[in-house]
Amino acid sequence: MYWGSVRFFKHLIFGIIFLLILIPTIGCAVLGNAYLTLEKEISEKNSSKNTASDIKPEAVYALELNNNLDKMDYQKKYEDLYIKRVIEYKTEMPKTVYLTFDDGPSINTEKILDILKELQVHATFFVIYKNDAKSRAIYKRIVDEGHTLGVHSTCHEYSIIYQSVEAYLDDFATTALLLEEVTGIKPTIFRFPGGSINAYNHTIYQELIAEMLRRGYTYYDWNVASSDTSTNINVDKITNNVINGVHKKEKAIVLMHDSYSKTATVAAIPKIVRNLQVEGYQFANLDNTIKPICFSYIN
Repeated sequence: MYWGSVRFFKHLIFGIIFLLILIPTIGCAVLGNAYLTLEKEISEKNSSKNTASDIKPEAVYALELNNNLDKMDYQKKYEDLYIKRVIEYKTEMPKTVYLTFDDGPSINTEKILDILKELQVHATFFVIYKNDAKSRAIYKRIVDEGHTLGVHSTCHEYSIIYQSVEAYLDDFATTALLLEEVTGIKPTIFRFPGGSINAYNHTIYQELIAEMLRRGYTYYDWNVASSDTSTNINVDKITNNVINGVHKKEKAIVLMHDSYSKTATVAAIPKIVRNLQVEGYQFANLDNTIKPICFSYIN
């Protein structure tokens, strides 16, 4: 009898072994064929396209270099916007205060100039673009009375001027060229609107700073803030902010504003100057021989 016999079980075992060998073999053959087919399709697709992997490394480098040069076309703009860089800063006296005013000219600029003249103190004015007769007269008065006139902005719209390095240069050039025309003196210093590092220029500030330094200009941030743009600010708060801030510094560059609304700033100036003079501080205006105070780079 075949079923259940030794011969039957031998045949059964051989059959199982045969199937265990045959099935994986067939599977490998099928998968191998599928792999070869897929590889062929990919190869045909790649050969029909001109991709970067088909280009020699030298050509890739040349392409990237040309793209970078295109991005730096702004270096070719405004050939007059270059000045001779100061090689060595001058030695400064200790306990020196540099009062700086942003956003003028306005009627308050004239009032500040009157006060500074009476106190025999010089300051620095980072101005915005205004081409009316009154503003032009203020620009000229600032220079004629021994103060420093620096560039701040033309439109003062952060979202516009910090779109790119080229956009910033367009804004800067308009004011710089006007000031030179009015005063006969080429501005050598400037202040970035919002400071050299701010929320609007964080993607371009390194490139932007490098370009302005390459052109020879010096920019100034600040290390003492009057906070005269804060809500509910008053004369006493401005005075205390400046005096307390100066006390913490050997050299203080003070940020203040002289736009139309800054009447409290105007009123605070005599108090600030007289109090600090009693304590042995002296006041001076900035120029590109004074070592700048600049915000630290973001890590």
